[in-house]
Amino acid sequence: MRGLGTYILRGRLQAIAVTSVLTMLSLLLPFLAYILSGAPPSLVTLRQGPIAGLQVIIGSLVVIAVFAYLINMNPQISTVFALGIWIPLWLCANILRRTESQGRLVLAAGACGAGYILVMYLLVEDVPQWWKTWLDAWMTQALPADQGEQYREVLTSVAPLMNAMMAAGLVISLISTLLIARWWQALLCSPGGFRKEFHALRLPRGLLIVVFVGLVMMVMGKSNPGSPALDILIVLVFLYLFQGIAMIHRTIAARGLSQAWLVAMYALLFVVPQAILFLACLGMVDSWLVKTAVTGRNDNS
Repeated sequence: MRGLGTYILRGRLQAIAVTSVLTMLSLLLPFLAYILSGAPPSLVTLRQGPIAGLQVIIGSLVVIAVFAYLINMNPQISTVFALGIWIPLWLCANILRRTESQGRLVLAAGACGAGYILVMYLLVEDVPQWWKTWLDAWMTQALPADQGEQYREVLTSVAPLMNAMMAAGLVISLISTLLIARWWQALLCSPGGFRKEFHALRLPRGLLIVVFVGLVMMVMGKSNPGSPALDILIVLVFLYLFQGIAMIHRTIAARGLSQAWLVAMYALLFVVPQAILFLACLGMVDSWLVKTAVTGRNDNS
């Protein structure tokens, strides 16, 4: 990673080449698309500034569009990467670079997720029905007819939450990719800097009050599934996942506990998805108990 990072930061052409190659690779590994195609331009933006990051993004867009044209793929795939991955990462990377606060990074990613939700409700008249239609078409193509029917009932219950889940996925991908890029930057320029900054990750108490009000409204039946208010509330809850993880890292380091606890935590996240809610609750508790503003300046940049 150190050698690849040094090569990327050596010049714009090198960064564009690496970004383009990894983006093409991500077409074969779509579940890693955010990290593979997003980490290199994020690293350039964090280290060398917004103009440099934008130059890498534009250059990579041109390369991907030409590549897609040559293999008879829709060249508009470059637009998907630009709007869905590179532009949100570039915006959040600039906020992290300016503030040197991973708490503010998490807030910025949450704002991107909320923006996606609001745009969907502005462009689509009935968002849950749109997702139901899309999922129904996907099932028809992906599953045999005799198996598809048994999933129809599940489809009906999942559709109202799909928009929130897509927004939460966007937020998690944004934050995870930028944390990797920040760790990469620290590895090259400030060993140990990432750990200090990550341990300081905290969200403001004011946001917690908003979440509590939203949860009370949901219990009272004021926020129904498929509404923008509930979708944004779900995204806000997911933000606290990262404060919960940071709290676990901070506690283990402070008490000198074995790194096996961290391995167990991440294994639990992959094996038991419900652990996400548990860690988010830990993050909320940490936000309430620790009276600290969202700061954390160090020398990573």
